[in-house]
Amino acid sequence: MVVTSTITIQYLNCMIYFLEVLGCGTAPIIANGDLKYTRKSNNSHNEMVEYMCQAYYTMEGEPYKTCFNGVWTGHMRCISKLQVLLLITCAILKKPCTVNEDDNRQHNITFKYNGSTYFTHDEIIEFRCARGIPVGSVSLLQRCNSGVIVLPTCQEF
Repeated sequence: MVVTSTITIQYLNCMIYFLEVLGCGTAPIIANGDLKYTRKSNNSHNEMVEYMCQAYYTMEGEPYKTCFNGVWTGHMRCISKLQVLLLITCAILKKPCTVNEDDNRQHNITFKYNGSTYFTHDEIIEFRCARGIPVGSVSLLQRCNSGVIVLPTCQEF
């Protein structure tokens, strides 16, 4: 019976150890951002803080960080509105290309390797003649450039 009591006490001590959770210190500072409410020196487990970006900055990610057992979780950053504009511009400039069956039929070409009709910016596409031989100066090997792809033409004999 003494052995059982000792084991039970050790088990309970172990459970208490694992159930103990840690708080966090002061919420981290983010560049070009501020806490929405007053900064505290100590935050409890599961306590959440909310951030906002300074003027001329916009938030990327969620505005919250949470104290989880001594570690701040959550990711956000404040990026300048100019950076956002540049990111959008880059996304627009790197548009994908599409080639439909009518285009292929009109140029008498097919895809050499796969039947995909969607290609990412800067992707290289290799065509082959459906029938006949290539004509003109446009190569059968083409690159998608911001939504534009120059199609080669083949001619039957």
